[in-house]
Amino acid sequence: MRTFSAPERYLFETDFGICEIGWGDAGGSDFRLPTDDPEMDRSRLARQSAEPPEHIKKAADAVRAYFAGGRVDFDDIGVDLSALETFERYVLLATRKIGWGDLSSYGALSRSLTGEVGASRVVGQALGRNPVPLIIPCHRVLAADGTIGGFSAPGGTVTKLKMLEIEGSLKKTPALAQRSFGF
Repeated sequence: MRTFSAPERYLFETDFGICEIGWGDAGGSDFRLPTDDPEMDRSRLARQSAEPPEHIKKAADAVRAYFAGGRVDFDDIGVDLSALETFERYVLLATRKIGWGDLSSYGALSRSLTGEVGASRVVGQALGRNPVPLIIPCHRVLAADGTIGGFSAPGGTVTKLKMLEIEGSLKKTPALAQRSFGF
């Protein structure tokens, strides 16, 4: 039986709020965008004592630059996807190739991986389990009809829209996929 040690964690401030990155023996294992509770994040940040290794400091500096409006490429930030199923890893590695300011769709990713759009839902589910959002840019994937689709990171689709706005990838604001009934 394979055992894993709990990843270490590093919290750091950005112009967007407090982010968190975890790492283990194989590299960056998870990344968290700011939560809906900034006071809790500040409390956790104040209790932090471990100094992260240089590659994690580099990742944090890249995230800070991104949220300050800089054009940042996360390709050289190592990630550990070993806890994921094979297809999920393929989806995330394909998503990682979507460049700054570019957009794709769940169907296009499905087609690139399987030759057909039929796996779009499974692609969306894999993106929803992305342990390192932003570093693997799942926010750059929209629904085929141009709606924003989902986003499981803190802040949901509002955060996804803000990230797309930082990159200047929106010609117009896409409609939110989840709409109210108007009453």
